[in-house]
Amino acid sequence: MAIRVAVLGGGVGGLSAAHELMDRGFAVSVYESKNQFGGKARSLSVPNTGTGGRKDLPGEHGFRFFPAFYRHLPDTMMRIPFGENSSVFNNLVHATRIHVARAGMPPLILDARIPQNIEDWSLAFMDVFSGIGVPKDEVLFFIDRLFTLLTSCPERRIAEYELIPWWTFIDAVNHSSAYQTLLGKGLTRSLVAVRAQEGSTRTVGYTLLQLLFGLLTSGGFDRLLNGPTSDVWITPWIAYLKQHGVDLQAGTTVRSFNASGGRITSVTAEANGEAREITADYYISALPVEIMTPLVDDSLKAQAPSLAHLAKLRTAWMNGIQFYLAQDVPLEFGHTLYADSPWALTSISQRQFWGENALAGFGDGQTGGILSADISDWETAGVVYGKTAAQCSAGEIENEVWQQIKLHVNVAGAEIIRDDNLMSWFLDPDVQFPNPTAVTNLEPLMINTSGSLQFRPDASTEISNLFLASDYVKTFTDVACMEAANEAARRAVNALLDRAGSTAPRSSIWPLKEPDFFAPLIEYDRVRFRLGLPNAGGVLAH
Repeated sequence: MAIRVAVLGGGVGGLSAAHELMDRGFAVSVYESKNQFGGKARSLSVPNTGTGGRKDLPGEHGFRFFPAFYRHLPDTMMRIPFGENSSVFNNLVHATRIHVARAGMPPLILDARIPQNIEDWSLAFMDVFSGIGVPKDEVLFFIDRLFTLLTSCPERRIAEYELIPWWTFIDAVNHSSAYQTLLGKGLTRSLVAVRAQEGSTRTVGYTLLQLLFGLLTSGGFDRLLNGPTSDVWITPWIAYLKQHGVDLQAGTTVRSFNASGGRITSVTAEANGEAREITADYYISALPVEIMTPLVDDSLKAQAPSLAHLAKLRTAWMNGIQFYLAQDVPLEFGHTLYADSPWALTSISQRQFWGENALAGFGDGQTGGILSADISDWETAGVVYGKTAAQCSAGEIENEVWQQIKLHVNVAGAEIIRDDNLMSWFLDPDVQFPNPTAVTNLEPLMINTSGSLQFRPDASTEISNLFLASDYVKTFTDVACMEAANEAARRAVNALLDRAGSTAPRSSIWPLKEPDFFAPLIEYDRVRFRLGLPNAGGVLAH
């Protein structure tokens, strides 16, 4: 009889765990509280917008993007069939440019180039950060900070940089407002949704470097899907899992873990308003941290001390809004980063990745383009109402985001973003307005504040049959994202295989890649670290 595994949570982490276990002959059931699987990655739809047999307009929690450093998630996607002779991985399209928009100034367009040595890396970094309005000497200082990270050993990264806020590491307080806004705040808020004053240098700095490696070494900053996420990824994935025997149960909310003698004996859940007991041989929790935290009671903390500090992990908001346009506005073939926008906006113009006639089957058939934007700062006052996003109504959020985009794109007399081209808009329904003075978010994002690594558990817990497959787990990926959830799922499955004494092959796990020619400098820094000395620095000649 097959070993039974209950996977709690049907987001990317839960589905990834189910996929790995399914391939190894386990009997897997996945329990998801919502009526849709896919978690934050799932597609949404704008209710009652489809006419004439067409689908409702596509919406989303936030645009999906797959940076070049992702390896775990693409590997899974290669194993999900799409059509007769393809996989959903082939639905990814390379974005080759980054459009850095600045309020009232010409945009900066970043293209790929391939550095070969230290001098090349210096010039490449200069190309990336020059022309954005930051003085050259400050750009050089910032680049020197990046090289300090690049030449530091892993031991120093954890012992020192994990505890230092990014704002402190880049010495933002002693530099110009342009440096603070663009290199301090803009990059961190837009890319990892964390305040520079709070974010761990180990996470913020090395995630930024990974994104830059993608731009500078792989010929593309990242990849995007060629259609709505569920259509070209999640729905085929669900179908494939079902076809191979995975039991997927939606509308099932976990209420408590029942543990005794160092084991989970059952999980109490609720479905259709009725309590039910979930029993299995092993349990994998793929619940997000804000859901898992209140479920870890004193009894569970006593049996699994690694779960005792989940409440110390922080979350922030990073939610999307889509603008439906009569005529497409492609901008650049990649992301637009609104570098000095108060709400840390990023956007993608989707039709260019979806194909010429991709939108004909949605809405009333007249939508020409979709500008999908992410709001990463909900705590800074905007330019229209002088309020934070969290203080605004849905209509105020829409107008504020639209006006911030216009300020950044309509420069030098150009009118690229026009009011008369906007047909409608759709704000992520996870952002809810229970009363006129309160805004809540049903699906926040974990953020890596300085010093928070110590509170994050491994995928394997002290409870013999409980494992974790969520993006707050310690992973190589580190930052909360789909890749981290997939990697955590692989780690959970491998730990389960070890506990079960299984001879099945382990799931592949890859560390983040860094340019090989920095390896000798990293080894030199390891010696210095062991001797109690700081990083040598001095990579750049001033």
